[in-house]
Amino acid sequence: MPQTKNNSTIKNELFTVPNILVYTRILLMPVFVTLYINATGRAGYIAAFVVMALAFITDFLDGQIARRFNCVTELGKIIDPVADKLYQFAVALCLMIKYPAMTSVAVVLFVKEISMGIMGLVLISKGGKIFGAKWYGKISTGFVDIAMVFLLMAPLFGITVSNAATNALIYACDAILIFAAIMYFRLFAAKIKEID
Repeated sequence: MPQTKNNSTIKNELFTVPNILVYTRILLMPVFVTLYINATGRAGYIAAFVVMALAFITDFLDGQIARRFNCVTELGKIIDPVADKLYQFAVALCLMIKYPAMTSVAVVLFVKEISMGIMGLVLISKGGKIFGAKWYGKISTGFVDIAMVFLLMAPLFGITVSNAATNALIYACDAILIFAAIMYFRLFAAKIKEID
């Protein structure tokens, strides 16, 4: 009987509206990458931007719906940030075609998320619970997202940005991501220490 209840809980978590929006965002990622890489003109890049905008909208809606209708789930706490970071990583890889300095953002994102994933697994293995995004995580995600949208769209609207300016923006992304990573690592360490 307890097993049935557990299966029911898992099924309910899988198909909440916020989680379905997260799945949609993940499915949009290869669509964006395909459109961006194969774009041969303005229309192609705009199509890629529209897909990315749709992904950002689902990101906004899933959080709003989860909080407003009290349907925050443990699964959602895990897959939502994973979807966000997968998208950021995919966009960073695409932007590396035009902006080689984006390599540093891709590397920082990769190292940050792998490290946080490992610490999350350690926390869970010790009986701890995954916590939601903190203010520094939200700020870093927002800043990097806006920077990426700007770098993606600037050439399409004839906005000329010097290499020095684009590099400065990219390195600012690195800095804010590293700051967020340090803050999260401190939080993970504190949570793990509480359990120990």
